[in-house]
Amino acid sequence: MLTETSLEAFFHLAETNSFQEAARRMGVSNASLTRYIQQAEEQAGMVLFHRGRNNCRLTRAGQEFLPLARKLEQDLGLFSRQLELLRSGEGRQLRVGCGPLVPRALIQPVLREVMKAHPNLRFQLDVSARIAPLERMQAGEIDMFIGDLTHTPEADNVEIMMIAKRPVMFVARPEHPIHAQGVVTLKQVFSYPFASPHLHKHWRATLIKALGGDAEAEAIVKALPQVESDDYHFLAHLAAEDGFVVGAVAETFEEMRALGRLKEVLTRAPITWNICAVRKTEDVTEAQEAFWQALKAYEVNPAAA
Repeated sequence: MLTETSLEAFFHLAETNSFQEAARRMGVSNASLTRYIQQAEEQAGMVLFHRGRNNCRLTRAGQEFLPLARKLEQDLGLFSRQLELLRSGEGRQLRVGCGPLVPRALIQPVLREVMKAHPNLRFQLDVSARIAPLERMQAGEIDMFIGDLTHTPEADNVEIMMIAKRPVMFVARPEHPIHAQGVVTLKQVFSYPFASPHLHKHWRATLIKALGGDAEAEAIVKALPQVESDDYHFLAHLAAEDGFVVGAVAETFEEMRALGRLKEVLTRAPITWNICAVRKTEDVTEAQEAFWQALKAYEVNPAAA
């Protein structure tokens, strides 16, 4: 089997067509590079390069060998990463990115179930409405994302699971004047000071459509929110103490509603929270698989959605 060093020498020489330049890039002598190329050819069992006086080039066999070598390089890299995860124990750690609506409504019950079955696993939760999930996964910053993925383009090597849809609840403190109006429209909701997490393009498009899709609707949504924060603990207290209207799922306001500090705003045609989970299909660790399988209890059947 080819070694990583002989593979590196092969790639540099195939790219530069120069023993001197390839050796310089590797930081080795010409003699050492020659030895690595000889090892590659011996291990491959074929002549990979035509040698000239001043340069060299791939043989036909070398050209056909190149994509196989690239695949071997990827496999060796995967092996090294998995081995390092095994040595460090990081394979038992899961880094989850999510939007602000998710932690109480979905992450907490799933996490509780997974930790009962796998008490040795460790979890890190990164909450933000602004993150670009696929880019962050490709960069290795997170292992999985759970949130609104309606605006996410298709990508290779990822698995996407649709999670149960939920209505968005609006709340305000009990003495807020909005409650005196009975069942209200979204336009009436947004006529009061409104606070929310970051409203990305999909959420804004959803609200514009729900408000009628005209120029007036666009103007209303463009002005939202008056206060923006991805911290729902802060937003809930802002509603209870400073008179803002805030929207989320029911679990977010559970305690403050039970204490009488917040009251649901009754609305016509409530908007729906569409949530998905996404993970890469490569390098799946123990923690990722355990969490993903627990999420499947919340999966929506696309035919029934």
